[in-house]
Amino acid sequence: MESSLALNVLVLVVSITALITSILVARRQLRLAHNSNVLPIIVEMFKDTRTPEFSHSIEYLLSEFEGQYPPSDGYLSLPAEPKAHIRRVALFLDDAGKLVAHGVVDERIILGSYAVLITRTWEILAPYVYSERARQGNHTMIHLEDLAARAQNTPASSVHTKMGLRRLPPA
Repeated sequence: MESSLALNVLVLVVSITALITSILVARRQLRLAHNSNVLPIIVEMFKDTRTPEFSHSIEYLLSEFEGQYPPSDGYLSLPAEPKAHIRRVALFLDDAGKLVAHGVVDERIILGSYAVLITRTWEILAPYVYSERARQGNHTMIHLEDLAARAQNTPASSVHTKMGLRRLPPA
């Protein structure tokens, strides 16, 4: 009887171990499948930020735009050039915010790369966005705002530290 009980306990332990192993393997496979679906999105997003047009739009927003136009009419009523720069940068960041908010992309990927740009862009554009929301009665760039709040609470440097990124200071 004792050997029967010992055998039953052994079978139970083996069964539980197999179940736990199966769960862990399934979770890993799901994570790998998710990552393989997300990778093309991330690569495409990052590719867009490498274009001369995107770089020019960032430079314009960060160094030329601020203070040139009153924010009271929102951003859609701005002249074509500033509106194009705003759309290129802010709508890219808003799309990145959508991916983060919906859990498609780990926020560390976006914040580790763009936290400073996100925060600064929001600081510059917030008055225009709030005016646009009031005019349109919608939630214009709500994902960018969420991303800016995340970036303010989790600066890129803290993301880099948590990831264990190493530095090589100049000699």
